[in-house]
Amino acid sequence: MKILLLNPPAGTSLSSTLPDKYTSVEIGYYPPLGLMYLAGYLRARTAHTAVIADMVAQRLVLGDLAGLLERHRPDAVGVYSASATANSVYKICARLKELAPTLPVIVGGPHADIFPAETVAWPAVDYVVRGEGELTLAELLDRLAGGGDPAGVAGVYSKKDGVAVSGGDRPPVADLDELPFPARDLTEYKKYHSAIGKDKVATTLMTSRGCPYRCNFCFVQYGGRYRARSAANVLAEIEECLKLGIREFFFFDEIFTVDKKRVLAICDEIVRRKLDITFEVRSRINTMDAEMLAALKKAGCERISYGVESACDEVLKAMNKRITAAQAREVTALTQRAGIEVFLDFMLGYPGETREQMLRTMAFARELDPDYVQFAITVLIPGTTIYDEALASGQLKSDFWREVAKNPPDLIVPPLASDKYGREFLEEMFRKAYRGFYFRPAYVLKRLKKISSLTELGRHIKGAFQLFRDS
Repeated sequence: MKILLLNPPAGTSLSSTLPDKYTSVEIGYYPPLGLMYLAGYLRARTAHTAVIADMVAQRLVLGDLAGLLERHRPDAVGVYSASATANSVYKICARLKELAPTLPVIVGGPHADIFPAETVAWPAVDYVVRGEGELTLAELLDRLAGGGDPAGVAGVYSKKDGVAVSGGDRPPVADLDELPFPARDLTEYKKYHSAIGKDKVATTLMTSRGCPYRCNFCFVQYGGRYRARSAANVLAEIEECLKLGIREFFFFDEIFTVDKKRVLAICDEIVRRKLDITFEVRSRINTMDAEMLAALKKAGCERISYGVESACDEVLKAMNKRITAAQAREVTALTQRAGIEVFLDFMLGYPGETREQMLRTMAFARELDPDYVQFAITVLIPGTTIYDEALASGQLKSDFWREVAKNPPDLIVPPLASDKYGREFLEEMFRKAYRGFYFRPAYVLKRLKKISSLTELGRHIKGAFQLFRDS
């Protein structure tokens, strides 16, 4: 069978190629890594084939679906869904059924993982793939191709007489080294780049799956089971990317630095093989030390992202973050001394958080003086502790995300996590945080001194324009 894999845009982005202020300035795209893994597995381990259409990077809309079906003539279509794009996915699936009523429509991704029964109940959806999809999708396509009953496939939800039927759970892949590499060559991979990168082409790379931590605001995928690839397997994928002309990487692991021994092994191999690459990793304050920083720097690491979230230890404790502000200060300084750029994430409006605590967080961000910050208004997302607590306490009057899953609205506005402040106040604090950090003359001068390429300069100008306009 031939399957068309779709990466959907946000729900408001379906009617125009330049739909709103957030996509009218192009500052970066990340490849659909999950879909590339599915396509790579099908190609290497089955007789099935896959085509990937990234509707985000290719700026495709509903009106383009007919052309995609005509061009590729697939035997099935798979659509990735996050909860924030559930409305977009619903419309895409409906349009697919209008165009090809007998074409099997399969939905996967974190939204379908959390709400499989609700998703498969959509009139235009035939099957839902839960959890890691490589083996499940392959078996589902085998059944469809052979005329078997897909209802018995582990990890698949189907429906019979309008009622959801589960094939049971499929355990996570035990050995990630056994998975083929993502099929980057099936995408327009030269379109992908980082908004703050230096090179014209970049890609994401996952060296592990899962997270051993349990922050109360996070949805933990794969049942929380953490697994990591070997250093040799990671290096083989990097070398495959180099053959495509990709030299810039974002290691997209939830936390790259869980296992220090493995980090050092990866870095040592990059150096030993003399690989000319640059990369960014996502780390965690309490998993970093000076030895790892030195090894990362030597291997080509240019930037590390840390989730600091708050300046207040009492808020960090409420988050179950398991770090302190003092640790954040120490590790940020260590990273800066190692000559690696720092990207810090902060949250505003956590449950119970006061205005004064938010102001302390803004001041803390300026004190730490990282190269980049990202502030976010805390919202309640499905599958998280704070979402369940908001339901139990009555802060949420209804199960918002389950209702979205049943009948996605045209506009999805996630509920706020704060039990003290409304949207208008939090949006003003959000703007205040960004203005206070990025519009400092000392910061602007520091960034200008660090710019090393025309590509990087252009992206900074675009990003500054968007930030100025939206703040």
